[in-house]
Amino acid sequence: MSNSIDQLNNQVETDPSNISRRMILMAGGATIAASAVGVRLERGTLAQSTPNASLPLIEASTCILTPEMTEGPYYLDLELIRQNITEDRTGIPLKLQVAVADATACTPIENAAVDIWHCDSHGYYSGVSANMPGPDADQTDIAEAATATFLRGIQLTNADGIAEFETIYPGWYIGRTIHIHLKVHLDGEAGKTYEGGHTTHTGQLFFDDAVTDQVMQLEPYSGRPDEYRTLNESDGILADHIDEPGFFVTLTQTTEGKIEAGFLATIVIGVDPSAEYADGAGGGGGPQG
Repeated sequence: MSNSIDQLNNQVETDPSNISRRMILMAGGATIAASAVGVRLERGTLAQSTPNASLPLIEASTCILTPEMTEGPYYLDLELIRQNITEDRTGIPLKLQVAVADATACTPIENAAVDIWHCDSHGYYSGVSANMPGPDADQTDIAEAATATFLRGIQLTNADGIAEFETIYPGWYIGRTIHIHLKVHLDGEAGKTYEGGHTTHTGQLFFDDAVTDQVMQLEPYSGRPDEYRTLNESDGILADHIDEPGFFVTLTQTTEGKIEAGFLATIVIGVDPSAEYADGAGGGGGPQG
């Protein structure tokens, strides 16, 4: 154990951008998390806002620029600043912590506006009339979703570069694997809404299919025609990036052995603060949701 810890500490000192997941797993558990966090703080890299977040966040390098992905057709410029975006949607609770790092300097970015949106447990997006999540789509649900604002919101990052949301585990809709959309805005003004500034990153966050398989067996996700669900390796946007860092959240059960109690999901997003993207910009395929 001590040799593995020494190896990782030496790796951090020589090149903090090259910490591999394999090295972390070799060193093991909370011991290496505490050791690595201490070193990274001394070097001015991302701190963690809670002890629960330290191990998942340390698995991603803060010095890697996260590739852009398509915005998709369901982005709405609502600019709602709120931590709890659930509204009346039911589902497995998900606490999402997004750490935003300056990939050019390996430092946290404070007051970055993290803007997220995703569908509910049955594949409906709020605020759009084009919802058709699957053969089980209901016209009443489609009409209600079109005038709603659920599962959309903005949070500003704290001094450690972390923005936190309370939401639910997303469901699926035809053609896409389960995901959360994300934008990072800088230099705007925050009040009840977020105004101005520029978009420095557009991307998407993804989930381990093995975990999703278990979630989909629980209410309110169960009972849908799962044969229509797209998996990660078949997704037209994720498939070409499936082995790249910066896309998959790290999931930790809130209560071990009880999936229904929910998850903590963490991820580090590396951005170039000087980059500016127009709405709709981003690579990764066509204009899919």
